[in-house]
Amino acid sequence: MKKDYFTLNKNQILTLFEHNEYFSIEEIKVILHSLKEQSLISNSLSLDSFLLKLIDEGLIQKSINIRGHLKTRYTFNKTFNVLDFCNSLSKNTFFSMTTTLNIQGLTDFRNNYIFVSKERTKRVEQGSINLIQENIDNAFKKKPKRTTAHDKIENYNIILLEANNTNSFEIIKYNGYKISSINRSFVEIISNIHYFQSSSRVIEVFSKIKDSLSIDIIYDVIDNFKFIYPYFQLAGYYLERIGYSKDELLKFHSKKQNLKFYTEKNKDNYSFDSYWNIFY
Repeated sequence: MKKDYFTLNKNQILTLFEHNEYFSIEEIKVILHSLKEQSLISNSLSLDSFLLKLIDEGLIQKSINIRGHLKTRYTFNKTFNVLDFCNSLSKNTFFSMTTTLNIQGLTDFRNNYIFVSKERTKRVEQGSINLIQENIDNAFKKKPKRTTAHDKIENYNIILLEANNTNSFEIIKYNGYKISSINRSFVEIISNIHYFQSSSRVIEVFSKIKDSLSIDIIYDVIDNFKFIYPYFQLAGYYLERIGYSKDELLKFHSKKQNLKFYTEKNKDNYSFDSYWNIFY
């Protein structure tokens, strides 16, 4: 029986799928077009037929549903790699918050939660805002809001986040992945505490990896984020609880405002740290 082009050139075709772990349907379309141009498959072979042939060779698909949009990726790898899968979901994304700590082997805290962030292409400026205590108090009485851009796959919770543009400040490359540095992730976590169990749990996590932090870089990260809320004093509060002395944190204290701020929203009872003006 005469073999078709795909069967004749199968080994050469399958090598094209070795350079990536996961492929989008658009990437497979590009490969299909290239194979036709090289006369390695028939010009009449449709995308659906091509996919069926690849599935016969072991191609599998993995999908998550984000805000009603199905994101499907294809792979020949039978072992699910959640980082490679998430890395393929969108361009210019990076792993953030506790995921970056887990990738670097610094912790294994909530390692079934995978945080994937993307910076806006242009910075959204908040303009001139006259922040008053009443506004802060009212905001932190409310329950925290979490993104609706999330789904579960293979016992992992995938959370997609959007960050303001910082020109990728303290976003680094590690083991082939773009990730937040430990210092950026510290700022991400304390400003998104509602994704974690409590502020005390975060203090416990960072106390164990204190020697990997740089208070000068943390200061610069906060400066680049240009928060409206007084995050310098919040960072100072956390850093002292983690194990730094007040003398080491004078640059944070110099930024302390008269405004009182909070570690987290909607707690039944708060204690107060008067040195940092922080309810915790």
